[in-house]
Amino acid sequence: MVSEYQQVSTQVIKYNPQLDGLRFFAVLAVVTYHWMPYISELKISYFFGGFINFFFVLSSYLITKILFFAKEKSVSKGISKYKVMSVFLLRRVIRIFPAYYFFLLVVALMPVIGIEVRKNADMYFSYLINYQMFHDQIWSPVTSHIWTLAVEEQFYFIWPFVILFVPHRYLLRTFLLMLICSVVLRLFTYQPFETIPQVILTHYCLDPFAIGGLLAYKYTLPVEKRGAISKGFNIALYVAIPLALMIVLLQSFYFSFVVGALVFSIISMKLIEGAILGYKASFGRFLEHRIVLFIGKISYGIYLYHLLVPIVFWKLFDKFYDSLEHHFPSFFKNNEKGIEIFFKIIVSPGSCFIIYAICTLLVAILSWNLIEKPFYRLKTAISSL
Repeated sequence: MVSEYQQVSTQVIKYNPQLDGLRFFAVLAVVTYHWMPYISELKISYFFGGFINFFFVLSSYLITKILFFAKEKSVSKGISKYKVMSVFLLRRVIRIFPAYYFFLLVVALMPVIGIEVRKNADMYFSYLINYQMFHDQIWSPVTSHIWTLAVEEQFYFIWPFVILFVPHRYLLRTFLLMLICSVVLRLFTYQPFETIPQVILTHYCLDPFAIGGLLAYKYTLPVEKRGAISKGFNIALYVAIPLALMIVLLQSFYFSFVVGALVFSIISMKLIEGAILGYKASFGRFLEHRIVLFIGKISYGIYLYHLLVPIVFWKLFDKFYDSLEHHFPSFFKNNEKGIEIFFKIIVSPGSCFIIYAICTLLVAILSWNLIEKPFYRLKTAISSL
């Protein structure tokens, strides 16, 4: 007998490799943005960090498309929307929680680095840490990026109610209202003296999720009815590109604060739509290269560990160096010049970036194979929405 959970098709969204290829670029941009202050005095533009919105838009597009399909199935097969929602949430939990919780446990076990996680364990493990960070106005050196995962998880719990229970004819207006409200909120509540801005709060960054929803909504319509939305997307892109250039040139935090998320969400949306339609020629082949696809696939682990890895690397390096110096004092005394040159090379920005990248990739590969992949298989065994 087929259960109500299994009645929902397991073939909701055909795998699109080019989306993983785009994840490669997005995670590279964000990681570079976060590493640069540690390896160079060169100030890198917010342009790179802005691509965190790519992940918000992509998540919203994929999740909204899944929920649209599930909503249709719930009606045609008479499955309760609450049952549909429970399967959806269970699959999200299985995919996201294990690697995230393991990361938190690793950090929490570290005597000094883990103080912040141990102090606010309830907020970290409940995915509410973005509100705690804003309240404390303190960036943790290894967990400051976790606010984005908190925002996404809160989105996962709220979004099913919106998609499943709001009538389809009102969804377009709902998405537009979310977008406008989020931008207006940032426009009128900017606080220039805060170390951590309000944009880490979920209600301040609804526009990328609204844009991802709009993209999914467009492709639920018949081809002949997509014209108005397509025209709106194109106009938005024509406005977003000069605004993105202004963000880079002006280096104004207020300007970036107000329109940054919207601008990069629009650009991300058009990049994602390009992948949906399929990029051709060299760029399409590059996005589908097996190395690019693999890095895109393990981007979650890369993002989780990319701030922890440099700190752990230098702690281990210092201990290793001290041990060598202790056991081979004459070698170090007789080769001071060579050792000095070695250190200049290893601490150079290029060397640091390569070291961090290799180490982070290795950790992400371990995370994927030992933690994420087994749970991913379990997730796929549960009926997909």
